[in-house]
Amino acid sequence: MSGLKSRLSLSSCLTTCVVLTAILSPGVAGAQTASEIGELVVTAQKREERLLDVPVSVAVVRAETLEAFGSNEAVDLAYRVPNLGVSNSAGPRSFGFFIRGIGTTSFASESIESSSAFVVDGVVMGQAGASLTDLPDVERIEVLRGPQGTLFGKNASAGVISVVTKAPSKEFEAAGKLSWAWPHDDRKAQAYVSGPISEDVGFLLSARLAKRDGFVKNLFDGRRLNDRNEYGVRGRLQVDPSDNFRLGIIGDWWRRNADCCIWTLVSPGTPLSVTEQAFLDRGVALRPGNDTQNIDGDVFSDVKSWGLSAQADYDFAGGHTLTSITSYRYWETIDGLDTDSSPINRFNVNFAEFTQKQFTQELRLTSPKGPFLDYVVGLFYFNSDVHSESTQLQPLAAPTRFTNRIVDNYTNGENMAVFGQANLNFTDDFRAIVGGRYLQELAEAEKVRFDPVNNATESRQAGKTDHAFLWRLGLQYDLSDNSNVFATLTRGYKGGGYDVGIGTTALLDVRPEKPTNYEIGLRASFPDQRLLLNVTAFRLEVEDLQVTAREPGDIGLFLLLNAAEALSKGVEAEVYWRPMSDIDLTLSGSAAYTDGKYKSFLRAPCYRGQTVAQGCVGAVQDLSGAQLPYAPKWSFNLDANYRTEVAEGYTLFLDGNVNYRTDYPSNTPNDPATQHPGFALVNGAVGIGPTDGAWKLSVFGRNLTDKYYYTRKFSTPTVAGVGAYSDYHPYEARRIVGVSLDLKY
Repeated sequence: MSGLKSRLSLSSCLTTCVVLTAILSPGVAGAQTASEIGELVVTAQKREERLLDVPVSVAVVRAETLEAFGSNEAVDLAYRVPNLGVSNSAGPRSFGFFIRGIGTTSFASESIESSSAFVVDGVVMGQAGASLTDLPDVERIEVLRGPQGTLFGKNASAGVISVVTKAPSKEFEAAGKLSWAWPHDDRKAQAYVSGPISEDVGFLLSARLAKRDGFVKNLFDGRRLNDRNEYGVRGRLQVDPSDNFRLGIIGDWWRRNADCCIWTLVSPGTPLSVTEQAFLDRGVALRPGNDTQNIDGDVFSDVKSWGLSAQADYDFAGGHTLTSITSYRYWETIDGLDTDSSPINRFNVNFAEFTQKQFTQELRLTSPKGPFLDYVVGLFYFNSDVHSESTQLQPLAAPTRFTNRIVDNYTNGENMAVFGQANLNFTDDFRAIVGGRYLQELAEAEKVRFDPVNNATESRQAGKTDHAFLWRLGLQYDLSDNSNVFATLTRGYKGGGYDVGIGTTALLDVRPEKPTNYEIGLRASFPDQRLLLNVTAFRLEVEDLQVTAREPGDIGLFLLLNAAEALSKGVEAEVYWRPMSDIDLTLSGSAAYTDGKYKSFLRAPCYRGQTVAQGCVGAVQDLSGAQLPYAPKWSFNLDANYRTEVAEGYTLFLDGNVNYRTDYPSNTPNDPATQHPGFALVNGAVGIGPTDGAWKLSVFGRNLTDKYYYTRKFSTPTVAGVGAYSDYHPYEARRIVGVSLDLKY
């Protein structure tokens, strides 16, 4: 593991930030008592265990950590967990998580899934965009870094984001939260009620609403774009008819309907386009932070999602537990973009309707902790049907492979697997970890392209079946009751498929992604010092990495292709600390050093305007040795949380957070102009309320230093000259200040 050696060159910056956070906010795991610091419980290995005992790189985020600053979206995790990144540029279909620089966004081909599994209460979401919403009723979120194929299997080649929601309460309770933030009137309301229906039956019912004005002004018609209008409900029923049988049923529905999601121009090209000239004529500077557009086409995004799941647990007399999780989910998005980025009716009809239906079934048997052997074994089934219809018309030009087309895509994916993982306890202190998963995956695709100008139809069909064996081997040694070291070797897998993007006539085969991960780690708790320390060093090698890239040229098509090899290596660490037993102050920090590169990518597409001197030969370049997207070399997150009684019966809350990352590529094919510079985000909150928690009034701030950042930057599509760039920046890429009121009964 000699390649993992590094020097902490940012020590002075870290020290400064620790001092700052000592007067600020909630830790990665939220405020903890001295005993709780070493007893954080996670389900990263499909059973409840102390975080201290889990030989996996896990970051834990509690709900109150996100909610303290007026936000609880999944996308916010990227700015709370080092080595977790997010790509988003045109709404839910282009959304994707990156872990350690490994990830795939689905805009090029919706049939290809993310490299990071998003799991809610044991149910994997087949589409990454389904996670682009507020997270209701959350108890905690576990971010598992590195391949988790043995136990999670489905699209977990980079890691897993596992959301665990609250169970119904044993006694009746109700709570609500209202918040209002500026600028652009960001309003949120959420409430839940929970309690027993009878001695054996409990329930939890929640609802939420989020509305915000658009932060991008369209000069063409005065509309405010990139707004938000979202609402949803969720219910959970828990039935425990006996001491050894439990049944939980969950149903949810949500919808997001908005004039979203459009990029903005941040630098002009040569020659100037009509759009760029119009901006300059109106005195609008094309620079980072530009919040204006000038388009005549419609921009909208309408997303609907609902699902049902049932988990049944039966405890046998010998201590074994049989668990069944059955789920069905439906996800639909209808969106439109003015892709030509101009007020001219050149390329306005860019419409897509996408639906995904998925069914999952998992059956597993969990043994009790035994003197020599304990294990989890199971069966898994996943089926996904995807239909997308895309319409792109260009009235001012002759038909091309990208324009004047209506494309229907049908894809089906089926995954069947048998899996297991066991601990072989050779002594009380020393054990081996052995796991495996054998899977069969079927992928089928059909593409029908209709040219309305020439009244012509093209049709393609393809299908394939892949088999794979995933495995995990490891050793773990307990140095004491409160510390251990481990080493693991894991082989992961993410299935292949077909590029069904609108710019391709054929169904281009995309090979499976195959990661191999080496990890060594230390887990240590120091009860007297109220300190928990986790350190993991990793080396992640990925064959046939699936990447999304833009093809060079005026149109700028999205392509889905395989990079030959990628290598990501580094160190991740988490610290949770309560420095004083008599003061309610919790400090925590997490940091990562990552050296993520394409090990071999000989035929990567060139970026727009790239010359032979810059390495572009025959429309391809060699990206071997280039930095992976969303893989900053350094990233860290620092938090603090302070609670104190300020008057009899009243508590003062002080919360704060600093997140920093160095520069990284914001897309492929690594155009130097799209390299995101390093930046830091500072968040804080102050609140007061009665000690019994009946209410709390807070003032919060996000991005207090008003730091501009973006989730993706790219050459401006279609009409602009070489050197023109646009980016997609979120609402949070500005200073936000708000107030919130929490009520609880």
